Amino acid sequence: MQQEIFADAISGVHVTGNLVRIDLMTVQPHLKSDNGQPVVDISKRIIMPLEGFIQSLKVQEDIVKKLIDAGVLQKTEGTEKTAPVGEENIKF
Repeated sequence: MQQEIFADAISGVHVTGNLVRIDLMTVQPHLKSDNGQPVVDISKRIIMPLEGFIQSLKVQEDIVKKLIDAGVLQKTEGTEKTAPVGEENIKF
């Protein structure tokens, strides 16, 4: 692996034809918006074929299942959402 890319989250996903563009965002804690919230920066974009995007979802679903089985994540009652154990305010 030549390069690592860090992102706090995905800010958007756009499908154009057979390509999927995934915008990555990072929080800029040293910058504040007018209401005092940290500013986010759309820092990078991943572009991949639709087939690769669908395959990557399967990989992510498998990882989430393993994290639930290991007790790192727990399902939130009544939904398909999960939350990290001990961090009930964070929802995925």
